[in-house]
Amino acid sequence: MCRMFGMVASEEQRVEGWLTAGRPSLESLAVNDSSECGNRDGWGIGWYRDSQAQPTVVKEPVPADTSALFESTARAVRSRVVVAHVRRSSGTAHSLENTHPFVWQNWLFCHNGSCDGGPLKKLLPPEFAAGLHGETDSEVYFAHLMQHLGAEPDPVQALRAGVSAAIVAGAHTGLNFLLTDGQVMYALHSSTDPDRHSLYLAEMPGVTVVASEPLGTGSWTEIPDGWLATLTREGHSMVRLVPARAVIE
Repeated sequence: MCRMFGMVASEEQRVEGWLTAGRPSLESLAVNDSSECGNRDGWGIGWYRDSQAQPTVVKEPVPADTSALFESTARAVRSRVVVAHVRRSSGTAHSLENTHPFVWQNWLFCHNGSCDGGPLKKLLPPEFAAGLHGETDSEVYFAHLMQHLGAEPDPVQALRAGVSAAIVAGAHTGLNFLLTDGQVMYALHSSTDPDRHSLYLAEMPGVTVVASEPLGTGSWTEIPDGWLATLTREGHSMVRLVPARAVIE
């Protein structure tokens, strides 16, 4: 099922309080989440340095709670924009290439759920298909969204078209994602089982965070199913991106 975390802040922040300290944290969700299952097939943390457009990514195809590298990376990161993920495989190999987050140019992406990657892959132009390195539906979904973002100047309209195509392509459970270019983060909650593939948001002065389950302390609000949250350094906004499930099923 996977679990995700994202942050956008006006100033550089530490993220260890959400990733490693106490329960619940992303590390504790690697052991056991609300479904009473673990997410033990890999972990990844991606962030942006103020002097660099390209993200830095550290990841391993091992459980976060057994990884000294996860612990040290989570404690070391200071950034305005961070994405982190713990993975539960839907059947593909436990490999670095299949571990989130994925990178395309200056974009970072992670996914919670599953979609039919075969038909989506057939829709990709050669330059996007050639950029795939692993075997997950998540990476294909990412490339598909990047294709739409490259073709449509309005990012919300581009994401709406990309997600709609993923829905039409075939069977899917969760289409939840976190997607960022280091300036803006898009967080989608869309699932045939919204309680299983949940997504929450919390806002505090100068910081907005999203996560699959509430982490640490603070007041968390669930992003409604079908809605896209847009996080910036000034705060967040939300818009319905996907029609009611009765329409798309």
